[in-house]
Amino acid sequence: MSPSTGRVPGPPGTLAHWLRALPDDTLVRLFRLRPDLATPPPPDFDILAARLEIRGSVSRALERLDTFTLEIVQALTLLPNPVSVAELTAFCGGLDLGAALESLRERLVVWGPDEALCLVGVAFDLLGERPLGLGRPVRDCLAGYRQAQLARVAAAVGLPDAVSDGLSASSGGLGDSDDSDLSLDPALDSARDPALDHDLDSDLDLDLGAGRHLGAGSHPVRRENMIEMVSAAFADPRRITALLDGCSARARRLAERLAAGPALGATSDADRLLSVSSARSPVEELLARGLLIGIEPGTVELPREVGLVLRGADRAGPLHPEPPEVTGREVAADAVDPAAALAADALVRAVTTLLTAWGSTPVTPLRTGGLSVRDLKNSARLMDVPETEAAVVIDAAAAAGLVDLTPGTDVQFVPTNAYDRWCTETVAMRWAVLAEGWLRSPSAAWLVGGRDERGRQIAALSLDARRPGAPDLRGEVLRAVATAPEGVAPTPESVRARLAWRSPRRTGPLLDGMIGGTLTEAEVVGFTGRGAPTTLGRLVARRLAAAEADDPGRGSGRSPAADEGLCHLLADAMAPLLPEPVEELLIQTDLTAVAPGPLVPRVAAELSRMADVESAGAATVYRFTENSLRRAMDAGSSADDLHDLLGRLARGGVPQSLTYLIDDTARRHGRLRSGPAASYLRCDDTALLTEVVASRRTQALAMRRVAPTIVISSLPVSELLEGLRAAGFAPVAEAPDGRIVLARPEVHRTPARTHPPAAESVATRANQLRDVVRLVRRGDDSTRAARAAQDAAGARLGLVRSAPVILVMLQGAVRDGRRVLLGYVNQQGTPSDRVVRPTLLEGGWLTAWDELSEAPRRFALHRVTGVADIDDPFGGPPVPDSGDWVVPPAADDLPGPR
Repeated sequence: MSPSTGRVPGPPGTLAHWLRALPDDTLVRLFRLRPDLATPPPPDFDILAARLEIRGSVSRALERLDTFTLEIVQALTLLPNPVSVAELTAFCGGLDLGAALESLRERLVVWGPDEALCLVGVAFDLLGERPLGLGRPVRDCLAGYRQAQLARVAAAVGLPDAVSDGLSASSGGLGDSDDSDLSLDPALDSARDPALDHDLDSDLDLDLGAGRHLGAGSHPVRRENMIEMVSAAFADPRRITALLDGCSARARRLAERLAAGPALGATSDADRLLSVSSARSPVEELLARGLLIGIEPGTVELPREVGLVLRGADRAGPLHPEPPEVTGREVAADAVDPAAALAADALVRAVTTLLTAWGSTPVTPLRTGGLSVRDLKNSARLMDVPETEAAVVIDAAAAAGLVDLTPGTDVQFVPTNAYDRWCTETVAMRWAVLAEGWLRSPSAAWLVGGRDERGRQIAALSLDARRPGAPDLRGEVLRAVATAPEGVAPTPESVRARLAWRSPRRTGPLLDGMIGGTLTEAEVVGFTGRGAPTTLGRLVARRLAAAEADDPGRGSGRSPAADEGLCHLLADAMAPLLPEPVEELLIQTDLTAVAPGPLVPRVAAELSRMADVESAGAATVYRFTENSLRRAMDAGSSADDLHDLLGRLARGGVPQSLTYLIDDTARRHGRLRSGPAASYLRCDDTALLTEVVASRRTQALAMRRVAPTIVISSLPVSELLEGLRAAGFAPVAEAPDGRIVLARPEVHRTPARTHPPAAESVATRANQLRDVVRLVRRGDDSTRAARAAQDAAGARLGLVRSAPVILVMLQGAVRDGRRVLLGYVNQQGTPSDRVVRPTLLEGGWLTAWDELSEAPRRFALHRVTGVADIDDPFGGPPVPDSGDWVVPPAADDLPGPR
C-alpha cells in the first residue's frame, strides 16, 4: 500500500475528513503542540490537512519526540500503511505503545482508528530511508547499478534468465560502454543449487515470465525490470535463508552484526563482483551471494529484506522505551544545599559590588557592542572571581534588568532604577531575581572569550553571545540533571545521553556546548551544589516540566522560566537555606569588624559607607580606615553619628582604637575648605595652610597664597579636593555662603527596560486557539458548500490552486509515481497545462517527465499555478529509466502547447 496519505481534498477516509470529525479540544491541543499549523489560521480543513503534510512542519513535530516514540514512527515506515495497532505492537515485541501513540496522535503524525492507523506521508521521506538500523530495500540499493552489474547480482541470487537477458541487453544499445569489458564468471552458474532454483523460481513465475518476454527477440530486459526481478526474489524469505545457510559462520556473524544496525559497512571490496568459489573473506562471501550490496566505493549495505530475515521474530530490533539513567560521582548529600546557599550569597554580593562600581564609574561598550576584554578583566578583579564566572554574573544581572545601556548616542553600561529597588529586598529575593533572569537569558555566557565564525572574539553582553534556543536548551539540561539520584553529581556524558534520548533529532555544537556551559553556570547560580542537583534545581525542573505539559508549543522566546510566580517560589525555597539576616558586628581592636551573617540591607548600606570589605563569605570582614571614615563624613555623617551607629551594632562594645580613629578623622575633616575661585582654599590654622602649600605632594595643584589664611588655585574645586586628599589632607568643599557641601558620590542610573510580559496564561492561549478552530470550521463549511454547488451545476473543479495542497499533492505524486496535470507559467508569462510524472521535489524545483515534450524537465515551484490528479487506468505512456535522463536546467524557456 502506498505510504502517502493520499490526495488531500477527497472523500471520507482522507486526512481532511478525519480532521472534521475531531472535537474542538483535540484541535486546540494540536495547535498547541504544533503552533505553525495555526499561523496564519487555515481557511478550511483541506488546507490544514495539507499543512500537516508539509516537510518543515512534520520535521519540527518530530524534533520534540523522544527516542522511543521516534522508533515507533520508524517501525510504521516498515509496515503497510495503514496498519492496525495490534500488528504494530506485535512488530515491536509486545511493548506498551500507548503513551507513544498518544503523543503521535496528538500531533497528528499518525491518524485513523486502531484498526487502520495511518502515518503522514512525508514521515516516510524523513525517517524511512534506514529505519531502526535496517538498510534500504534492495531495490534502492541497486538503483545505481548498471546492466551488467545487475546481471551478476541476479546470477548470485539464482535468476538465470535475468542474467542472460541482462547481458544481452548490456551488449545491445541499453548498456554502458564502461561495462563492455565485464564478463560473467562461469563459476556463478556452477555455484548455484539447481534444486533451489527449481523450488523458488516457481514463486516468481510472473516476474520471470515478464523477464523472458522482455528479453526475447529485440526486447531485452530493461534495467528497471531487472531490479524488480531481483527485488521480487529478495521478497521471499526462503530464498534469503537458503543463501545465508550457504555462508560460513564468520560471514553469518558479520551479517547479523550489520542486521542489528547500522546496516552500512566500510570495505575496500565494495565494488568487487565475485563468484562464490572465489570468495575468501566473510565480506566476499556475502557479496558473492548478493546478500551485501556495494552502494559506493568503499561502502556496502545489507539490504532490508536480509536484515529482517536475520532478525527473526525480533524484527524491530532493540527498542528504548526508557531513558538512560543519569550517573556521576557521589558527593555528600547533606552538603549540596549549603553549597548552593553559599553560591547564592556570593552571586548577590558579586552583583552588588559590580553595579555599585558601575553606578559611580559607568562602562563604555565596544563599538560592536558588549564589554571590552579590559573591562571584563577589571570586573572580574573587582568581584574577585575568574573571568568565566564574571561573564555569568554580568549576564544574569543584565537578564534580570539590573544593568542596561543608557539611551542616546554616547551609551554606557549603568545600573537601572530597578537596581535600587532590588537592593532593598532580602538576599533570597535578590538571588531569585538573578536566578530567574539567568533561566530566561538568551545569551550563552560560556561563549564569552571564544571566537565566532569570522574569528572575532565574542564579548560579554554582546549580540554575538545570544542564541535563540539557549533558554530551552538550558531548561532541558536542568531537567536532565534533576533526574540524578540524591548525592550524585552527573557527568556531562550521562546528561548528553539523557538529552539524546529525549530529543534525538536535536543535535549540533550549540547543544554540546550548552551541556557543559549550563553545568558550570548552574553551580555559580546555585541550582547545583558540588555538581549535584539542589532543592532549587529540582524545583525549577518540576516547574519547567509542568509548564511544558500545560503549553507544550511554547517557543524559546517565551521560556517557561518567565512564568509568573517562579521568582517568589525560588525566594521561598532559598530563604530556609540562608542564615537569618543580622544587625550586629563583632568589632575588634585591629580596626576590623566581623558580620556573623548576612546583614540586613539597611545596615549593610550604612556600613559600606564607613568601612571596606576585606573578605567575604559566610562571615564578612570589614576594615575601618581613615579613608573609609572620611568617605562617610563626606556623605554627611558626623563623628557622633558614627559613634551612635557603631554603638548600636557592636556586640561587646566599640574598641578604643576605633573610637580614637573616628575622633581624629573628624577633627581633621573639614579644617581645610575649598571654594570656586577658579578654586580657593582657606584655613584659620595658618601653620596647616603653610604645610599644604610647602608640601612636595601638592606642587602639581598650582596653589598660590594670597592671604595668611587663603590660597587660590587654577584647578576646579573637584580636582583640588582630590589632589589634597591624595596628599594626605582632609579638605571639604563649601558653598558660596560658607556652608559645607556634602560630597556624596555621583550615582548614574538608566531607566529599566520594560520586559516583555510573562508567557500568556494557558487559559488565554486556549481561548485564542478555540477562536482559530471556529474560524477553520466556518471556512470549511463555506468551502464545502461552494464545492457542492459546483458539483450540482455540473461544473468541473479543475486544478487545485492552494499552495499547501499543491505541495502535498506533488509530494504524494513523487512517492506514488502518479501522473498529474500541472499548470505552469514560464518566465514570459505564458501559461500552459502539462501532463507530467514527478520524480523529485527538492530545493524549490520539481523534476518530472513531461509527456508533451517527451523529455525530463525541471519546473520552478513558485511558477506552478495548479495541480490535478489524472485517472491512469492504463499506466500512461512508457517513461525511460530516470538514471538515463539528461535534465535541462529549467522549463521556463519551453513554449506552451499549441
